[in-house]
Amino acid sequence: MSGVSGERTGGRRGFLAELRRNLGTLPNQLTASRLVLLPVLWALALLDEPVWLGIGVAVASATDMLDGYLSRRWNQTSAFGARLDATADHLLALSTTLWLVMLRPFFFREQKWPLIAWAVFAVLVLLVSWLKFRRAVNLHLYTSKAAVILAFLFAIPLLILGRYSHLQFYLTLAACTLAAAESLAIILTRDRVDENIGSILRKRR
Repeated sequence: MSGVSGERTGGRRGFLAELRRNLGTLPNQLTASRLVLLPVLWALALLDEPVWLGIGVAVASATDMLDGYLSRRWNQTSAFGARLDATADHLLALSTTLWLVMLRPFFFREQKWPLIAWAVFAVLVLLVSWLKFRRAVNLHLYTSKAAVILAFLFAIPLLILGRYSHLQFYLTLAACTLAAAESLAIILTRDRVDENIGSILRKRR
């Protein structure tokens, strides 16, 4: 029994040491801060504070852009960082959507059908990815990065000001659709995918 207990203790210590090592870089710390910030943002949403929530989302989205830039510039990219970043991104994107539903329901009433069509297409991409690779492939495409930036530039003013530009909405929706379409094309045409491929125009390795 003592041997089993010692192995478990050693395993936990090894895991914690590896976690501390991975979180020792500034890019991963910025990514982790996004996860830490989420409960605070949810509290602001539940307290019906859309202005402060929008400011908080702006801060979180800034860390999203900064962590990737620094990890590439300082050559600190890693599988752990990629997984952590993908988790933080998905949770922030899903939470932001739910916050808009809660605090700006008029937007969803006005744009119900375009949003439903987009959601169906996005789920289709995830389904195809799961069926082919048994996981959700997180492609770091240039179009995806542009779509994320446009989405936050749309959502943050909507939260803070309570209004939005129809032109900006359709431009953002078009960018998101293009990114999803490129992801789907890559998933369908390649047996193995490089998640840092950047663009479908890059040659296969």
